[in-house]
Amino acid sequence: MAGQSTDTHAGQCKTSIRVAAVCYAQPFHDHAGEGVNLDGVGEMTEQVMRERPDFICYPEICASCGDEKAKCIAAAPEIGPFAAEMAKLAREFDVALIVPLLERCDGRVYNSVPVVSRTGDLSLVYHKNYPTIWELEAGISPGTEAPVAVCDGVRVGAAVCFDLNFDQHADALSHGAARLVFWPSMYWGGQFLQHWALRYGFAMAAVYHLESSIIDMNGRSLARQGLDTYQVRHGNLPPWAVANIHINRELYHLDFHQKLLPRIREKYTPDVEIEVWEPEGYFLLASHRADLPVEAVAEEFGLETARDYLARSVRLRNEALGR
Repeated sequence: MAGQSTDTHAGQCKTSIRVAAVCYAQPFHDHAGEGVNLDGVGEMTEQVMRERPDFICYPEICASCGDEKAKCIAAAPEIGPFAAEMAKLAREFDVALIVPLLERCDGRVYNSVPVVSRTGDLSLVYHKNYPTIWELEAGISPGTEAPVAVCDGVRVGAAVCFDLNFDQHADALSHGAARLVFWPSMYWGGQFLQHWALRYGFAMAAVYHLESSIIDMNGRSLARQGLDTYQVRHGNLPPWAVANIHINRELYHLDFHQKLLPRIREKYTPDVEIEVWEPEGYFLLASHRADLPVEAVAEEFGLETARDYLARSVRLRNEALGR
């Protein structure tokens, strides 16, 4: 089986996953007029599979790139046939795939991110909520939702490029309890990626055609590599970033919880790990056991997730204001 993750069985959960962020866009193809063709993505996926990833993510609109923007928009397919071709590749290589495109839906065109599981199921489709001004002027419609779904045992969500400027989208993904967010883009993202991961408690796969990165839940960069990386340019390394992510983790605020930490450690060390960010007032609780979901530890000790704690504080504030 691909990757190094722990399979989800009854009473068990994934502890870690392996994610590849690939710097590749296939040549232009008229998916709408000539039928969906993902041969280039398939060839690249075959190469990446030497890394044995659980998830492979490609850059923004990697299946809809071309020199003429209007031509690319005209070639946008509907999601059905496109996802069917993705599903064939996912089953062939036994890997979950994220292949962004321009998607035609109900007479509109969206900057779209479909996520297909290793068994070929369409887990979710995300439409970029915050297109750039150029995209809006060109006729790209904004999406309005931030779906989070389980894909191969992991709660995943997505954001695209310019979305990174809008924390309300990260907040929506957090409230959906996303553990892994795919961020296909046309720029690096920089410290904003670290801010999203650290503040909202999910790992990120940032996928840019020049250089991609994997950001851990604690905001640290686990890998950074792509076509613009020195060793890749000189043919010594491949054009993708890949890393293992510990996924059986959750973000909590120190308020009301810090005096519980010794009891948690006393019972579960070394099976759990507590990573405290004292200046920020948060901590990550991680379980290293597949039969011990971090949620079970939280329930046992009465821990409230950071997102729920902050939502409760807002609710109480509004009540105090008579709203």
